[in-house]
Amino acid sequence: MILFVVNLRSGNGRGERVWRTVENELNRRNITFAKIVGASSEEALRQAEDIIRNQPVRAVAAVGGDGTLHSILPLAIEYNLPIGVIPCGSGNDTALAFRLPKDPVAALDVLLAGDAQPADYMKTWRDDSDSHPSLISVAIGLDGAVAEDVNGSRYKKWCNRLGAGPLAYIIGLIRMLAVYRPQTMTITIDGVRREIPNAWLTAVANLPTYGGGLKICPDARSDDGLLHVCVVHDCTVLQLLRVFPTVLRGSHVRSRFVTMLSGQEVTVEAPEPLLAYGDGEPAGTTPLRAEIVPGQLLFLTSSG
Repeated sequence: MILFVVNLRSGNGRGERVWRTVENELNRRNITFAKIVGASSEEALRQAEDIIRNQPVRAVAAVGGDGTLHSILPLAIEYNLPIGVIPCGSGNDTALAFRLPKDPVAALDVLLAGDAQPADYMKTWRDDSDSHPSLISVAIGLDGAVAEDVNGSRYKKWCNRLGAGPLAYIIGLIRMLAVYRPQTMTITIDGVRREIPNAWLTAVANLPTYGGGLKICPDARSDDGLLHVCVVHDCTVLQLLRVFPTVLRGSHVRSRFVTMLSGQEVTVEAPEPLLAYGDGEPAGTTPLRAEIVPGQLLFLTSSG
């Protein structure tokens, strides 16, 4: 049995339409399943754990966006369950990385085929706090401020209605550039410490894209055992705006304002606490540590 955690509000209501299609298809095929619909992240985890402990669950799947998938990562990791997604969010970077189809019935076919491939995930934590898993990336600095602005905005809903989820990130970026100020970031990777002055943002990534297809770390792969780090620094607002469009192609990596790094353990520090967002969800502030956990997540994806 597959356990579905459903976010009906995902993609500005698209989640409800997608789940209706998926549920009808499951019933048509006489497939046994369990569902958790419309609960908060905390309540969904509690309900899901109760189901897993008392029923033969063979996989857990998110019907929603990257944030919905992020919320069930701890469950899949703790119980060693394959995890999958039927994408219907505004970004869907996980689906992009794992080459999942946009069509909900086709995505369901992938889930039911049960082809679970080993994938990496990342743990992040601040000081002595508990660690939290992320699959896509952790965005720190300007990126974190943009994520916070987008998540609390009305314009995100309008972008979703227009089918232009990534546009919300661009609007948030322009808004935050008016108030955000860069500062020195200290990046320590596998014990090697670097001070990078006038840093706008640091993205620590496990997958190549974020923000709905922005190729922030184009060389990142879900199974390479590495964290990939992009730092944007030493540029004016105008220069930053010139660099930004190149992120769509991933060619920003050649800019003199961008430093690309990689390793297995990363610490990001700054004189003033900077917001961090993991997979588009709040992940605290700096100082923040991240560590790759190679091959310990089973992800339901197409073998092709």
